[in-house]
Amino acid sequence: MLIGEQLKERRLEKGLTVEDIQSVTKIQARHIQAIERNDFSLIPGNFYVRAFIREYAQAVGLDSHHLMDEHKTELPETLSTDTRDFTTLKRSRTRAKVKNKSPFQMLLPTIFVLLLLFLIGFIIYKFVLTSDETAPTTPVEDNPSSVGEEVSIPSGSDDAEITDETTSTDDNTTDELPTEEDSSEVPETSEPVLELKDYQTNASVYHYVTEADEITLTVDTTNQNWLQIEDSSGQSLYEQMLTTSNGPVEIDLTGADFTYLRFGEPGIISIDINGIPVEFSSEMNMSSVQEVWIYFNDAYEPDQA
Repeated sequence: MLIGEQLKERRLEKGLTVEDIQSVTKIQARHIQAIERNDFSLIPGNFYVRAFIREYAQAVGLDSHHLMDEHKTELPETLSTDTRDFTTLKRSRTRAKVKNKSPFQMLLPTIFVLLLLFLIGFIIYKFVLTSDETAPTTPVEDNPSSVGEEVSIPSGSDDAEITDETTSTDDNTTDELPTEEDSSEVPETSEPVLELKDYQTNASVYHYVTEADEITLTVDTTNQNWLQIEDSSGQSLYEQMLTTSNGPVEIDLTGADFTYLRFGEPGIISIDINGIPVEFSSEMNMSSVQEVWIYFNDAYEPDQA
């Protein structure tokens, strides 16, 4: 029995119609009927053949992995297998040379550092200037007759009061002066950066640099896309049809070195990391299946052979 006939027989056993399967899986009825006839030519792309069959099998309560292994000779081949050695994958994707940055992009880090240093210096200058303006001063009378006269200092309690007042003034002035420890407490922060490092043959490599404690991936669509997401350990985080009714999907990637995404029809899908949108390459074919790798912080190694 062919795979389409087995799915149809299971559907009938469950008492389900083609419309019932369409409602559950969001697969168009004509594609469901084509699968039951084993006529895969009506389905746009070998990738979607496997994706639709997997959704159909789950809807009628069959083990999709076992079913597809049993009938693998009947199914068309995709461009690449879903099972991959992620260590080898990481090495192979980073062999491509990173495109040269523009002079402005190369100067951006230097500009940020100079602006930060200027801001720190300005804050210290204003702090010292404010302290000098608030320090008490002793007025000097402009009296010519006092020149050359002997100044006498009263004895007794008055002397003690003058000494106490001078000491108190000196202590207050000292407390208001900025210390080296205070000036070093100005925090240094940097904005997160998401950069496309390489694109070739429907595969994109991105590098995301951030100081945030958490990393969240958000994916949404304006229609429907088959979406597959895996983390750097190879664990499947999402594998099903993403639609407007069950999207957007949010994945916590805190602690991961990188993430891998595979999807169809990139023109109707949106991806962002911590609110920063992933901008696709202008060379991307919007009608073909795409693969995307996003490396986090030090996990990206552009010089690795």
